[in-house]
Amino acid sequence: MARTLNRVWWLPVLRGLLLLVLGLLLMAQPAASVQAIVWLFGIFAVVDGVVSVALGLVDRGAPGWTWWVVEGLAGIAVGAAVVLWPQPTVRVLFFLLAAWLLVLGVVSILGAVAQSRSRSAGWHWPLAFGLVCTLFALLLIARPQTVLAVFGVLLGLFAFVGGALNVVSGFAVRQVARDLASDPRA
Repeated sequence: MARTLNRVWWLPVLRGLLLLVLGLLLMAQPAASVQAIVWLFGIFAVVDGVVSVALGLVDRGAPGWTWWVVEGLAGIAVGAAVVLWPQPTVRVLFFLLAAWLLVLGVVSILGAVAQSRSRSAGWHWPLAFGLVCTLFALLLIARPQTVLAVFGVLLGLFAFVGGALNVVSGFAVRQVARDLASDPRA
């Protein structure tokens, strides 16, 4: 198990760094043009999807690995749709983002539950990320008129919080791997 964790700890860190950069860009320029936000979101969703698929495939056989692949494929599909159809209105992007975040959140929660049932270390990090995604998606769906006014800032805040959770979880996994490797009983 320590070997597997040593091989994958950097993937959530990479995903988190991508989210942190996206969050900082969006919070620095919340009034950026819709076109810029569309492209930024689309490219991020594709890259994040590829990282999630890689995380699932590297950790193949571990509990919940298929959920990472499903999450990644959903991200790639949403990102590709946004990049290939760059002229949507803010409302279309808004609801596409809400749907993607809802899928991302639910899949992360299901993956965390699968990891928890198998007593896998670190299951609480994907759970926290899944809850943040799900709550943000529900906020977008419940109050679309209010949220549209501050869309860039909220998206940036979500990306920043989600990125921080991913970075912390990656380093937590690395520490667990080191602890397991140094434990003479392991």
